Amino acid sequence: MFRSVESVLGILIIIGAGAVVYDVLAGSRGLDLGYFQANWLRYARAVQVNLLATSIAFVVGMGIGFLVGWARSTRTQPIRKILSDFHQAKVQGTARGRSALAVTIAVAGVRHYLRRIADGYVEAIRGTPLFVQIIFAYAVATTFYPRLAGVEFFAGVVALTINTGAYQGETFRAGLQTVHTGQVEAARALGLSRWGAMRHVVLPQALRLVVPPLTNEYIGLFKASALLYFISVFEITFLSKQEAYQGHPFESFAMITGIFLLITVTIARVVQYFEARFRIPGLGIEPARD
Repeated sequence: MFRSVESVLGILIIIGAGAVVYDVLAGSRGLDLGYFQANWLRYARAVQVNLLATSIAFVVGMGIGFLVGWARSTRTQPIRKILSDFHQAKVQGTARGRSALAVTIAVAGVRHYLRRIADGYVEAIRGTPLFVQIIFAYAVATTFYPRLAGVEFFAGVVALTINTGAYQGETFRAGLQTVHTGQVEAARALGLSRWGAMRHVVLPQALRLVVPPLTNEYIGLFKASALLYFISVFEITFLSKQEAYQGHPFESFAMITGIFLLITVTIARVVQYFEARFRIPGLGIEPARD
């Protein structure tokens, strides 16, 4: 009950602050209420482009993020140790033993370099602005595929996918590493394979833990999709700019703000319900309330 009262008070404070800002900027001009009734459908269609680009990028980025997070959460040996073991395998042991050890060392080497590649990918994306990534993807797409229909939308989706893949990789890495290694060892002792332990022990717990940060990532990616305006994707920000130049700056700003708030708050509330419904008490998050 107290939390609900706090939420209502927070909303009222935000509305009051918005009213003050509106009164300072456009109080004497007023809002054209008929504009909202006549144009809300256009804005609703434009925001579908944002939702489509965000959803495609998020789903594909989830696959990339899981692989990156898995690669970064695995234990690897230093490359010097791998080379040293390989040299010893050539000198000592039987031919069959050397072959088996060489295969093991080769797998360890592949895992080592996969982790380093994943580390470099995450650092490169996190160290550069999303706006720069979008412009770069657009330049590459228009250079190599200038006649591609919808090249602007394609470039924007690629940039959003690469960006969210790196951030989701960090989310999945944290979720996988939260599950104690003792549980994996116990599962292996009971006869489960490495993939079986991952499927039946690690993933059911890790996925519950990564739901809240993944929700925040989707909401952040949805808001960042407004940057596609700079490569001429006809989304809601692009439409708002056109309407502002045609004499409706405050109406278009109010419309786009209301739509973004409506979508993001709705998504957050729905995910909060499922998070409370399926959370595991004592596993890194507070227990569900009765």
